Amino acid sequence: MLSKEELDLKTYNEELLRLNEEAESYYINQVRKEGYEPDFFGVVKPFADRVKETSENWKPLAEAFVLKTKPKHLYPIQITHTFDNLEVVAIKSFYPKTGLKKQIETFKSVAFVLNQLNQLLDEEQDTTHH
Repeated sequence: MLSKEELDLKTYNEELLRLNEEAESYYINQVRKEGYEPDFFGVVKPFADRVKETSENWKPLAEAFVLKTKPKHLYPIQITHTFDNLEVVAIKSFYPKTGLKKQIETFKSVAFVLNQLNQLLDEEQDTTHH
C-alpha cells in the first residue's frame, strides 16, 4: 500500500506529466506556426500558475520519496532539476523565440524523471501489496 504522501505524489506526478505533454503539444502545434502571438493572460499565466502550484506540491513529496527509497537511478538533485525545468516548460513553451532543440530536450528530461518516479511508485505499491 502506498502511504498518503506517496498517493499524493502519484497524483501530482501524473498531473505534471499531463501538463508537460500539453505544453509540448501546444509548443509544437501552435507556437511554432507563422504569425503566432502569445496570449499572456488568457493562456500563458493560467497554465504557468497550474504548473507552479502542482510542482510546488510535488517537489517535497518527490524528494522525500527518493530519499526514503534510494532508487539506483534517481537522485534528489534530479528532482530539483525537474522542478526548475518545469518552470521553463511552463513559460517558454508559449514563446516562438524559444529554441526548438533545447525546448524538446527540456520536455524529454521532465518526462523521463516523472516516468521514472511513476515506475518506482508502482514498484513500491507492488512490493508493499504482497
